[in-house]
Amino acid sequence: MQLSMTVKQNLYYSPIDNLSYLDHLIFNLKLIIVVALSIPLIFVVILFEKLIPFVGKWLPVIFHKLIIWLLSVRIECEGEINKSNDCNLYISNHLSYLDIPILGSKYPVRFVAKSEVENWPLFGFLAKLGRTIFISRKRSDSLDQKNKILNLLSSDEKIFIFPEGTTSDGNRVLNFKPSSFSALEGQNFIIQPIVIVYADLNGIPINRWLRPVIAWYGDMELKPHLSSLAHLKSIKARLIYLDKVNAKKFASRKDLSKYLENKIKKVYSSA
Repeated sequence: MQLSMTVKQNLYYSPIDNLSYLDHLIFNLKLIIVVALSIPLIFVVILFEKLIPFVGKWLPVIFHKLIIWLLSVRIECEGEINKSNDCNLYISNHLSYLDIPILGSKYPVRFVAKSEVENWPLFGFLAKLGRTIFISRKRSDSLDQKNKILNLLSSDEKIFIFPEGTTSDGNRVLNFKPSSFSALEGQNFIIQPIVIVYADLNGIPINRWLRPVIAWYGDMELKPHLSSLAHLKSIKARLIYLDKVNAKKFASRKDLSKYLENKIKKVYSSA
């Protein structure tokens, strides 16, 4: 019993957690700045989102950039990121809630999340402000969800989907769910596949034992995981932009899903 309790207590322990008093002070000052800037941003979105669509699109990008700055995340991009602006749908592998501010800090996209997220304390509120698209996983709602995504794509909204449907432990990319691409079947939509790789923490190359510091999966509790993340001096993430794909070139959503899954798995494994 004592061994079990010790393991649980050390579940989120990081061997690179060596922040000094000055590091803690700097983080707390940055946190105060982020909160002070975020509150007026939230009010601006609430008041002017419908009147000025530009505000609703770009303020979430600014908020994501603030989170990246707070957590000292350095992002390196590889591939033709500038040529991906004409895409309709963006996809990537999924390891953590940290993926969202990293990916959302590049340009305005609407993330797709399960409907349960809408009711999460604070995160649900922020997700709504960020124009997140909430979808139900019930079979009976599948046609409505497909039409909802199709209508948004047809109106030039840029949408971001995690086709794994959940986060992985970071040691592998999970199998994609073909249902993620049901709205694209037979449509002339351009997809931008992205591979997200966490390269190092505090300058130390990340390995199997350090991945749980970033990856949030299974029954991990959110609060201690967030605390562990906040006690890092720096995080380096790589975004690898793969060749764009036209959904119309594939006979079915299953073919499209398998093609993109294999592409992302291959690059993630080598990276």
